[in-house]
Amino acid sequence: MAAESFPVEGAVLGDLLLHGEGHGYALNARISSGLGPIWRIAPSRLYVTLSRLEEEGLIAGRMVPREGHPPRRVFRITPSGEKAFWSWVTSPVRHLRDVRVEFLAKLYFLHRLAPERMEDLISDEADALERIRSRLARRKGLKVEDELIGRLALSFRLGQLQATLEWLRDCAQELEREER
Repeated sequence: MAAESFPVEGAVLGDLLLHGEGHGYALNARISSGLGPIWRIAPSRLYVTLSRLEEEGLIAGRMVPREGHPPRRVFRITPSGEKAFWSWVTSPVRHLRDVRVEFLAKLYFLHRLAPERMEDLISDEADALERIRSRLARRKGLKVEDELIGRLALSFRLGQLQATLEWLRDCAQELEREER
């Protein structure tokens, strides 16, 4: 799977796992209604993703005849697609910038499909970001031509990491409250 588009691929696989088979328009509508406030998939990107997932054997498509309309291609997730989805959805994101989009999408699908696994994902994400924070905290600045800008950029990144780690603690507490 292409790493840069995996949030889209993960969302498609998750939707098919959650709702069963669907055609492109229905998939886009379902994903938009669930994740729309967080991010959206352009229809053109969705159809490219569907083609790639089918080529990779992660989904299977079939033509469905419709009375008075052209046939429609309907997709379902394959066992390989299900395995790829679970691997994606239970792994922390690799970059801080991916928390807003990809991590929230993972929480969305886990909340619907396996809420008992949310706590582990939140904990694993916090551990991954803490490792990044610890590594950056040992530096005096980021390597750029202007030393002041390097220090300011490092300070900004450390602030983002700290805020995200606090948010993850809040997520864990909210999850704990919901379980009671």
